[in-house]
Amino acid sequence: MRCLLDKVTARHIMEGMLKLVEGRTVTSTELFALYFYQRARSSGITLFILPQTHNLLKRIEHLSRYVMLIRHFLAVAQVAQPARYFKRWTRRLREHGFTKEDAEVLALATFGTTSSGDILGMHVVATFDQPMINRWTEQRTEIQRRLLNMRSSQKPYSGNLRLQIPPDVHVAIARAAEASGKDLDQWATETFTHAVNDGLAVQSKI
Repeated sequence: MRCLLDKVTARHIMEGMLKLVEGRTVTSTELFALYFYQRARSSGITLFILPQTHNLLKRIEHLSRYVMLIRHFLAVAQVAQPARYFKRWTRRLREHGFTKEDAEVLALATFGTTSSGDILGMHVVATFDQPMINRWTEQRTEIQRRLLNMRSSQKPYSGNLRLQIPPDVHVAIARAAEASGKDLDQWATETFTHAVNDGLAVQSKI
């Protein structure tokens, strides 16, 4: 499962960890954020942060007060990167009354990926933004209908996929295909199909 932490949630986690290290009192909100953080990690949930959050943390990483905590946090949380259709979906969400920042969070949760582009979208958004939660709850059905319409209007893929992979991985794939008695195209098609079906099975359980 993949979870996107919005800026405020990430801040509460970082501030809570800092206060614990310094022996200061942690607020109830920070305590809840820390509890969620620890439960997510122990449950195998992959955490993602916004690019803006990553940039902010990198700017203050050199400060001795923050350096160890930030390095720990960035080693755990990956950075979600906007993928294709992110900007278009942000504009659509703004039309539903979301602020620019909230629309970008939700759009990144739908059309976000990693630097390697190996995933698309999140399963959960962790936020303390009650107005955003309320608006999403009120308009969820219409938003989902609009998303389905937008996806159905996208141009179909050609079926031709070009990949750039390290030579050693290429060799391993070729050997795996040969060992299974299949050519590379057939082996890759079956492997990708199994991966997609496994991903859909996980999402259906959420």
